[in-house]
Amino acid sequence: MKSKAAKSAWATASWRGSRRTQLRAALAMTLRERFQVMEELAELAQRLASMPRTVARTSKNSAVTR
Repeated sequence: MKSKAAKSAWATASWRGSRRTQLRAALAMTLRERFQVMEELAELAQRLASMPRTVARTSKNSAVTR
C-alpha cells in the first residue's frame, strides 16, 4: 500500500499533474501574496536579463558568450 506522500509525489510527476498542483497553489494565495510573487518574479527576470547569454559551445564543452 502506498503512503499518502508517495501518492502525492506521483500526482505531480507529469506535466498535467504539475500544472494542476501549481494552479491549486496559486488559487489558494491571497491577492497580496500574488502581488508579492509577481514582484519577486519581476526582480528575477531583471537579474536573468542582465546575465550574459551563452551562444555556442566549443569542443571542450566550455560556453562562449557574446
